[in-house]
Amino acid sequence: MDEIRNQEPVNVAVFVDYENVYKCLLERNENMLRLAFFEKLREWCRIHGKRVIKIAVYCNFDNTDLYESYHQSLLQSYGVETIHTANQGKNYADLKITIDVLTSIYSNHNIDEFYIMSNDKDMTPLLNVIRANKRNVSVITTGDQYNEALIAFADEHIRLEEIVKTEISHRVLDDIIDLYWKKFNKYIDEKVVEYDKTGVFREYALEYNLKNEVAFSKIMIYEMANVLLDLYRQGKVLFYHYLYNGRPYVAMLPADKKDVLIHKGILTEDAILPNFDMEAVVQAKYDYYKRLND
Repeated sequence: MDEIRNQEPVNVAVFVDYENVYKCLLERNENMLRLAFFEKLREWCRIHGKRVIKIAVYCNFDNTDLYESYHQSLLQSYGVETIHTANQGKNYADLKITIDVLTSIYSNHNIDEFYIMSNDKDMTPLLNVIRANKRNVSVITTGDQYNEALIAFADEHIRLEEIVKTEISHRVLDDIIDLYWKKFNKYIDEKVVEYDKTGVFREYALEYNLKNEVAFSKIMIYEMANVLLDLYRQGKVLFYHYLYNGRPYVAMLPADKKDVLIHKGILTEDAILPNFDMEAVVQAKYDYYKRLND
């Protein structure tokens, strides 16, 4: 490792078949934001004597879950270049990656190595061209559903699962959670004050606010549900049922505000759901978007 530190860093450009990766992860109930992939990729490269000088991702950002959550904008906040492939078929993304990599080979001599992130064997001709131009090329794969031919043409095979084991001090997701938590607490405090004045308390309905938070926090609805599941497991939130226009709903509040709401008569112990199945909510959200992608 000392030897790596003493060497001049190798400049790396990363090209990601993002739609391929995103769909592979979706099948596993995972996503790049929760995995903190881009933060960990940069740290993994630093540890291995690499300097990331470019990350470009290719995807049809009109996929419903990505579109609803402004995912393209979120990725750009990571310093990632996003290329929207629209609904022009899988081969269009492959072609665009190939064109951009070839352009980089001939126009940017500062790139020492290319990382191609894909499970698709259609990338093998591109790997050959990169090597023919005396540049190293590594392939990053996701899961086990990759083509062996792809690996055979790479100088190195790196697994996403290896990269995401990298320890980092901070995730972008942590900032999103912190901001959400402050907003959530502020909302409940304001509604308690409003109740004191009007006698009416506006619940923080689970489903309604899951949908609203997607656009505000720029995270997919299944990841927002994951965030709430984490907070629930940490004992920070609780769920309770209530009636609105005669129909049952589930609402939530910060657990440390329970006593205040009970004291004011807003909440009763009987309404609290001590074993609420938030895991089922997360799974249902994932399943819905999996069906849309079938």
